Amino acid sequence: MARFKCYIIDDEPLALDVIVRHLARFPNLEVCGKTTDAVEGLEQMKILQPDLLFLDIEMPEVTGLELIASMQKKPAVIITTAYREYAVEGFDLGVLDYLVKPIPFPRFLQAIDKFLEKQLADAGPEVPEKTNAILVKADRKTVKIDLEQIIYVEGVKDYVKIVLNGRHLLTKSSIGNFADLLPADQFIRVHKSFIVARNKISAWSANEVEAGGFEIPVGRTYKAAFLSEMPPLTTDN
Repeated sequence: MARFKCYIIDDEPLALDVIVRHLARFPNLEVCGKTTDAVEGLEQMKILQPDLLFLDIEMPEVTGLELIASMQKKPAVIITTAYREYAVEGFDLGVLDYLVKPIPFPRFLQAIDKFLEKQLADAGPEVPEKTNAILVKADRKTVKIDLEQIIYVEGVKDYVKIVLNGRHLLTKSSIGNFADLLPADQFIRVHKSFIVARNKISAWSANEVEAGGFEIPVGRTYKAAFLSEMPPLTTDN
């Protein structure tokens, strides 16, 4: 679980403590710093680099809105205020949300959910770990197959024949369902009945593929897609 650093600036110690207590209920959020002095907070944030800032609007010396405008590198900002009218101006400065004091926990939770959703969206999709092996049922056993051992796969009626280095296995499956187990960056379908390991291909033409000493047909339906992914064929002299 990703953890996010939170910093709090509020000139009211009691209001600051409320935010600290609320944050303590979230295991993925930590208070990296807090202060009642806006100028001090601005300097500390340059060092601490928080992900989320809780910022009071009404403060002496520098208002919260002035502080936001002065920040070069802005974390996500949730403003806290006793006055709703500041909210519109805050949103103009790109704040994530605003909380009206006293801050009830259900409303605080909504603001945190908004922050976490934004972090998830900014991070983009999670990259899955690369698959190195698959499990299949063969000979009444569950067999672990290293993908590097597979030369090609052939659909044979209700079964799939998995041709490996020096042996082969039969497992009950359609080739379509079996194809879903194989990473597309490591295997390519060349025929309605054949899938070939890309790194085992040693030669090819528009009609067949050589892989691991085997000749495998290229189906008419799959020919264009297959050839588009392979280096261009050269003309024999």
